[in-house]
Amino acid sequence: MKRILIGLLAFGLIAAACSSDDEDEGPVKLGFLNGQSGDYGPWGHWALAAAEVAVEELNAGGGVLGRDVELVVEDNGSTPEGAVSGFAELTEVDGIHALGGIESDGMIAIFETVHELQIPTICSTCGTTELDSTGGDMVFRIIPSDTDNGIVGAQVARDEGYTSVAMLVELSEGTESPANVFKSVFTEQMGGTVTEDVRFNAGETTYAAQVAQAFESGPDAVYIAAGFETGVPLLNEWQRRGYTDIPMIFTTDLLSPEIAEIVGGVDGASAIVGATAYDTESNPAWDAYVPRFEAKIGDPPEIAFYDAWQYDQYIILGLAMAAAGTTDGAAVAAAIPDIANPPGVEVFTYADGVAQLEAGNEIDYHGTTSNLNLNSVGNLLSPVMAVIHVEDGAWDVRENIELDPTLVKPS
Repeated sequence: MKRILIGLLAFGLIAAACSSDDEDEGPVKLGFLNGQSGDYGPWGHWALAAAEVAVEELNAGGGVLGRDVELVVEDNGSTPEGAVSGFAELTEVDGIHALGGIESDGMIAIFETVHELQIPTICSTCGTTELDSTGGDMVFRIIPSDTDNGIVGAQVARDEGYTSVAMLVELSEGTESPANVFKSVFTEQMGGTVTEDVRFNAGETTYAAQVAQAFESGPDAVYIAAGFETGVPLLNEWQRRGYTDIPMIFTTDLLSPEIAEIVGGVDGASAIVGATAYDTESNPAWDAYVPRFEAKIGDPPEIAFYDAWQYDQYIILGLAMAAAGTTDGAAVAAAIPDIANPPGVEVFTYADGVAQLEAGNEIDYHGTTSNLNLNSVGNLLSPVMAVIHVEDGAWDVRENIELDPTLVKPS
């Protein structure tokens, strides 16, 4: 399937790689390829609002290389096929200079063509373990890997005292990726038991059999890795069948208000997530971002809603273009680690970063989410992680935690 998608995408696009990039005319076009509908739809308007806040900041700071910045939006429908067609539209028709917003499944589908066309891409919602060792050239990831998410999920299970779990896992890259790491760490490194590992396709008429198989297997807790559109009917079945005394561990795709309301509406029910969080303490970037985002959407940022990473990715791209002095894809990609990592003057806004670059200084951009330091394969070095649980019908950060250093990441 991956080869088919790549072939479809590559067909008719190679000419776009050879198109000229006039540095003196026209806007700098930043692509936003994101699930505004489908499984990721509940986060879509938050993600888009954050991207718009970032582009407004770029333009308020004089644009990029003296040119206006335009955000070009494509809805990928939360599917690999949608990502392929959306990327074709963005590159072949719109002529974008860089890309952001995409999720795991879509990133895998377009990964090779991104490199063929040399489109610098920041993945602000890609947890897939496929990027653990393959990025850092044209693709960079500023959120934790699903390796990190799988480890912290197992860590939470251990710390809660669970020695056995059942697993309900939707068959997609974004859900299986952390689930496989969780299972490996929980069983092989912690000595835990998986009573049932139930894998299922999205879009089933009912999930009654799968829910019964997992919850009736005698686990201490049930680990659920699913998208929002699958998670709702799963939990409706969980509630209907009365399994509400068994604790649940969720993956980050279920961190939505609707899911919290379902769990919070049942007396005695418990759901917990080990997930990535934001650096909110003494962080000027965060302090400046929050009121602008709230003014845009009417609500403050939500932990694990991915909005702040959507913002950070476009500030990074703008600063990388400013540092490179061009929108040429290869040059911009090469500049991304330079502006995201030390050494350099630590900056928290686009305007401050540009001012330091114009003064001849190196910069180290600290984002709203974290310091954004990247390793040699373009992955976040020091993710901020937290234990998040349902409290009064809403998701609430119980505590920030660090990944247990004794839990060696699976290969």
